[in-house]
Amino acid sequence: MDICLLVNGQSIPWWQADAIDYLLENTDANITTIVYNEYEQSRTIWETLKRGMELREWAVISIMNNILLSPQPQREPVDIGDLINLNTVTELNVEPNIVEGWKQSIPTQTVDRISEDSDVAIRFGFGFLVGPILSELQYGVLSYHHGDLREYRGQPMGFWEFIHGENKVGITVQQLSNKLDAGKIVTIKSIPINDLYTWEAIKHRLLIESEDMLADAIQSIQNNEVVEPDKIGKLYTLPSGVSTLKFAIKNLKGHLIKNS
Repeated sequence: MDICLLVNGQSIPWWQADAIDYLLENTDANITTIVYNEYEQSRTIWETLKRGMELREWAVISIMNNILLSPQPQREPVDIGDLINLNTVTELNVEPNIVEGWKQSIPTQTVDRISEDSDVAIRFGFGFLVGPILSELQYGVLSYHHGDLREYRGQPMGFWEFIHGENKVGITVQQLSNKLDAGKIVTIKSIPINDLYTWEAIKHRLLIESEDMLADAIQSIQNNEVVEPDKIGKLYTLPSGVSTLKFAIKNLKGHLIKNS
């Protein structure tokens, strides 16, 4: 299985690196192409500040949470060159077309080059993808959704399950469609969280449990086990208002329980 990685830069988060490393060690998958998102790399300070203002209460709560509660320590990002011999892959830098102000479409010329050497793409960068990249590769574009898309779509990962007091959170690797978190299910599993008291702990477990899922996804594709979801869940967005207050109180209580 020849794979194209879609990323935002030369380094990727540790959990993505773990997933790629596991994939390469446990399957016959081969990374042939890496596509870097120049739009994300060229984002200005003003665009970043504007995004912060759009998040409103959630941005404030997130900053306070990080300062006051000392969340789960995170491992450093990993250079892609430490995972893959870059001399053996095709590297492409692309400025995606922006559709409807926020969706991203990789130009057809780049998609044609990707499809020459790749059976499937794995989205570890770019935003909400639309356009020819979704249909021109034999097996489309795979993407993690840290939630069971039959119940919870959108973001943030694990947040709404935490607020609603769920005992478990799903992790889905989906084959992307033009509808947000509503693609075909390539592989899915359920992670218990009833022993966790904070959102940070839930996120960390979800990322740890993501490691083997790319390998499972490639196996699922090879076995023709990709399926349409029998239903799709409610689409959640970044919290505001009462939800942020409820989160702040519940998460603080969770940290007090954890540290008692």
